[in-house]
Amino acid sequence: MEIYKISAVTGAGIDELMARVTEVLKELPKEELVEVTEKMEYTLEEDKDQFTVTKQGSDFIVEGPAVERLMGRVNITDQESMHYFGKSIRELGIEQKLKQMGIKEGDTVKVLEWEFEWYD
Repeated sequence: MEIYKISAVTGAGIDELMARVTEVLKELPKEELVEVTEKMEYTLEEDKDQFTVTKQGSDFIVEGPAVERLMGRVNITDQESMHYFGKSIRELGIEQKLKQMGIKEGDTVKVLEWEFEWYD
């Protein structure tokens, strides 16, 4: 066993210790590198095409996997969560699609089992 006296305060002995560590590391056998041939990539981005908007009378029905995931993260009784909901429907393109379909102030938007009154 080798013992080295060092001081963190003065730095004494650090150079000798590091020189010995370098020598020992150079003497260690090299490990075989394993090449990974298959790589899986995961992303958290929502697919903007995973929703549909249909119109029934003056009601707009929003459905699809992206909407189900969104509503699973929203607490409609919490103001901050509703802010997140509003931001998310803009980012997913739902707001733009509703406007393209002619939504106007006061129309009802049905998202899963919830109903919202539209306002700009």
